[in-house]
Amino acid sequence: MSSRLSPLETPAFRWFFLGEVVNRAGSSMAGVALAFAVLEISDSPGALGLVVAAWTVPMVAFMLLGGALADRLPRAVVLRGCNLVQGVVQAVTAGLVLAGTAEVWHLVVLQLVAGTVFAVSYPAFHGMVPILLPVGERKAAYLLISQSESAVGIAGPALSGLLVATAGSGWALAADAATYVVAAGFLALVRLPPGDRSRARPSVIGDFVAGWSFARGLGWVIPVASASLVFNALISGALGVLGPTIADDTIGSQGWGLARSGQAVGVFVAAFFLARITLKVPLRTCVIGFGFSAVPMVVLGTYVDTWALAGAFVVAGAGLSLIDLSWNLTVQEKVPEEMLSRIMSIDGFFSFVAMPIGQLAIGPLAVALGAGRTELACAVLMVLVVLVAATRPTIARVRLTGGPDVPGAAGAAAS
Repeated sequence: MSSRLSPLETPAFRWFFLGEVVNRAGSSMAGVALAFAVLEISDSPGALGLVVAAWTVPMVAFMLLGGALADRLPRAVVLRGCNLVQGVVQAVTAGLVLAGTAEVWHLVVLQLVAGTVFAVSYPAFHGMVPILLPVGERKAAYLLISQSESAVGIAGPALSGLLVATAGSGWALAADAATYVVAAGFLALVRLPPGDRSRARPSVIGDFVAGWSFARGLGWVIPVASASLVFNALISGALGVLGPTIADDTIGSQGWGLARSGQAVGVFVAAFFLARITLKVPLRTCVIGFGFSAVPMVVLGTYVDTWALAGAFVVAGAGLSLIDLSWNLTVQEKVPEEMLSRIMSIDGFFSFVAMPIGQLAIGPLAVALGAGRTELACAVLMVLVVLVAATRPTIARVRLTGGPDVPGAAGAAAS
């Protein structure tokens, strides 16, 4: 237990960690609340897909530049500003929903702003741990973040489902807005010296080009991200859009929120096992982890029961824990500090670029094939892509050595 909590002895990581936990506590409620807020306005998977895609499109469009920006500026400052903007966006969303004046176009516009901000905060966040902690502390830190996020995620969706069913979606969205502000306060306490940016290009575009060249040179970034492209398109459509629609007609918002909490349980429990094992072939493990998300798709496509679906999401959560740890350990070992956010943004771009397609296409597919058959088709495709990607040499041959492979990846003090 002492070694698992040892990263918290570092003050900068402790404040960063607290900010992330508070942020995730609100965000774990927001997904369920926003989905059912849209369904209250328009009982249509197409409308929900449009709102969700409004967040995804700018997130993907600006992700690459967001990574270059996060590598140029102090990452803690970037995260603080992003949290404040997100808090304002969510507060306006909550106000419109609570006042009963929200329309689909309102939510689309607000999600466009939220997605743009996330394009910067995502690569900044994923570049923090290697600059806050030495190599030996990072696995414990990643697992600690994963378990803490899952712990708040266990109660968050269930509480959100209860609030939606009783008080309404607006209150869950208001709680999320407050957590963004609190998280920004914790991040204000993170103090780090500036990193070495002597090799920075004159412009953000130049930094992006340099990052792209480095990613291509590594050889494994784009193949893994390309597989994630397919996985995330299927997950975002089958579980993010069609899932709540099926639940709305079967187990309701409370049942859906409870079932989604199972995913956080899976992440939490899996972290205990992962702390005791050594990952040697991380990227193959990462790809296999995505395949676990096919299990809730099968349940949604066959027999929708709250507890069966919750168990399926436990399995999916275990897969997410595998994905996060495998990928993060690989990047922190193979990538120098000044490139961290750019590599994470390139991965994020490829991973998320097809999400709008999945979110927008799932509605028409469900109408044409039926909701259940569409879920099962997505599950089959998930498994097929896992089998192909896991056997690719560029993915299977990457090994972890336990230390940085490149100069600067050991974690220079920078923000």
